[in-house]
Amino acid sequence: MKDDLRLKTHPLFDVSPDGCNRVTITVEGQAVEALEGELLAAALWVNGFIALGRNPADGSHRGMYCGVGHCYECRVTVDGAEDLRSCLIRVRDGMQVSLQKFAT
Repeated sequence: MKDDLRLKTHPLFDVSPDGCNRVTITVEGQAVEALEGELLAAALWVNGFIALGRNPADGSHRGMYCGVGHCYECRVTVDGAEDLRSCLIRVRDGMQVSLQKFAT
């Protein structure tokens, strides 16, 4: 986990990783470390998974955009369940995550 990409302070929320359990999730077959309970979109970003799929029309990358569940750009597959917005899913140990395969 690249803690240099993680927020250290926030004016309204406690974002410190201190005291958080570090867990392992699998993303595209690769084991990565995340903080238990953090949003999956944040865990993916911190671990370098910025592009979460491609636009079928032009091949451009898709990834986290709004971060609050409105835009559907950060959809992933979690434990076989497709089209889940990663910005709304909390990380738990052992999650299996696949990047979205958008249909044309």
